[in-house]
Amino acid sequence: MVELIVQIVVVSLWGAMITVHTRRLLRLARIEAPASLRGSRLRQNLSRVWWWLGREEFWRAVQIDGLRCTQITVMLFLLALGLLV
Repeated sequence: MVELIVQIVVVSLWGAMITVHTRRLLRLARIEAPASLRGSRLRQNLSRVWWWLGREEFWRAVQIDGLRCTQITVMLFLLALGLLV
C-alpha cells in the first residue's frame, strides 16, 4: 500500500513539472493552443518553440525544478523505505 502511494505521488510530481514547463514554454513562444493547429502558422510556432528550447532563460527554471523534484523523489523513497523496514 505504501509503495502504491509513493508511486502515485512521484508520478504526479513529475507530471505536474512537465505540465507546468510545457505551458511555460508555449507562453514564452506566444502560442495559443487553437491557433497553433492551423497549417500555415504551425511551422512558425514550432520554430519559436525550438528557439526558446535553445535559450538559457527557459532551461534555468527547468533545471531548478528538476533538482527539486529529484530531491522530493529521494526523500519519498527514503520515507517509504523507513516505513517498510
